[in-house]
Amino acid sequence: MQRKSKISATLLSVTFLSSIALAGCGDSNNNGASGSNSPSASPSSSSSASSSPTQSASASASEQKLDPVELSIYYPGTEQKDVAAVEEEMNKELKDKINATVKINAVDWGNWSQKINLMVSSGEPFDLLFTAGWDNFSGNVAKGAFLDVTSLIDQYAPETKEQMNPELLTGTAIDGKNYAVPVEKEMASEFGIVLNKDLVDKYNFDISTIKSYADLEPMLQTIKEKEPNVVPFWGGKNNISLIPFEQIGAVPGAIKQDGSTTVVDQWETPEMQQMLQLMKSWNEKGYFQNDPATQKDAGPNNKAGTIFAQWQQLTPGKDAVLSQQWGHPMVQVVLTQPYTTSGDLNGAMTAISRTSKNPERAMMLINLLHTDAQLLNTLVYGVEGKHYVKTSDNVIKLPDGVQAGQSGYAPGNNYMFGNQFLDYLWDNEDPKKWDEYKAFNASAKPSPIVGFSYNAEPVKNEEAAITNIYNSYIDGLSTGVMDPAKDLPVFIDKMKKAGLDKVIAEKQKQIDAFLAAKK
Repeated sequence: MQRKSKISATLLSVTFLSSIALAGCGDSNNNGASGSNSPSASPSSSSSASSSPTQSASASASEQKLDPVELSIYYPGTEQKDVAAVEEEMNKELKDKINATVKINAVDWGNWSQKINLMVSSGEPFDLLFTAGWDNFSGNVAKGAFLDVTSLIDQYAPETKEQMNPELLTGTAIDGKNYAVPVEKEMASEFGIVLNKDLVDKYNFDISTIKSYADLEPMLQTIKEKEPNVVPFWGGKNNISLIPFEQIGAVPGAIKQDGSTTVVDQWETPEMQQMLQLMKSWNEKGYFQNDPATQKDAGPNNKAGTIFAQWQQLTPGKDAVLSQQWGHPMVQVVLTQPYTTSGDLNGAMTAISRTSKNPERAMMLINLLHTDAQLLNTLVYGVEGKHYVKTSDNVIKLPDGVQAGQSGYAPGNNYMFGNQFLDYLWDNEDPKKWDEYKAFNASAKPSPIVGFSYNAEPVKNEEAAITNIYNSYIDGLSTGVMDPAKDLPVFIDKMKKAGLDKVIAEKQKQIDAFLAAKK
């Protein structure tokens, strides 16, 4: 209980700090630079484009004597029609503040991992990208894809570091070094499903009866029989996230969410085998989309309203956000309890590529996304007056005559960048949403290893081989395209031959050392 109280106090403190930031986000000209400590700092030799920039986000580009640069931003999602207009709007502010322009690049989820891997392996120059513990963060760090930004944060993002809860930065560090800046958002997770509310109402489904995936089956069968143009359930690899395991790193090796700290291969557990059998059954019954192992981008179907149910990582009011983003009402059903892991600390971060030609300026941009409400909301919501209009300081709605999901810019990247507590609220969202986030964080059960960061460097070769095997099986197994009775043993055997037992032993060794150091 003492450990939980300590973590709860920490979680409350981060939301308290974030709510303070939210109080100042209503001013569209707010640049977040309220601190008076803005000493000059010399750039590192890795960038010739930055000349004697100051640490403060409030200093203009002319005062900092910065040469013009273009910064690229990469994130997983659907390409937006009006992205050029958003870039233009962001550039108006960025040219004055850090003399930079941006190029925003959305990569569809189905190609995201492959695209980033190719960019990293080829040495292609780029600047900022979304990353996460579940998105092979430790693996990318091990192969040198990301810059160590520890000193860059101190020099070029002091405002962000001052306002951010220290737990976030320490919890996302690897061996004491930061290779990305965490997004300021919720610090716990829960999982469940979101359902098309129009169809729930049409068939009078009682969603209070849904306690597990299995409880959905009668509803899925009804949709299958009566709505031929609707996918009953969107199949994907995330569906297995409902199994109560805490993943360590990017390849198999996890601890159970029961207080245990023993690392196991979750693919060898009865819970996983039961889940995979259920997914196989659903695929055979036609509940998934066609070719679910290869058809991975649900974006177009979500916009069209042709999916009944799908997995989601949930937060308070997530259904209202998705309703606005997709253009039709959704309702959420939570199937797990709030739980805080290291993955919740590193669940969304911004990294700087080792190939960036302007890492100092890239960190300045990160700083602005954490402190400048207008700039951040332009990135996540678009151009004021075109993609949204304000109804109050921090509440927005769609412009008259524009339907939800049809504005030309609805990327759904709110949780991927900056300080989410600076995000405006849609007029259909609970005005007390951020207060609910505080309660959500405080109610979460903490992992026994929260704050632990796994370092994949000692087994990077084994992990690289396992990742290739994993990627060739994960989609087929988790969508029931492959037969777990036949294919799962082959999958496990291949991973073991590639060094899975060594990887799991390394994870256990690091966890044991982490726990011993805390005694």
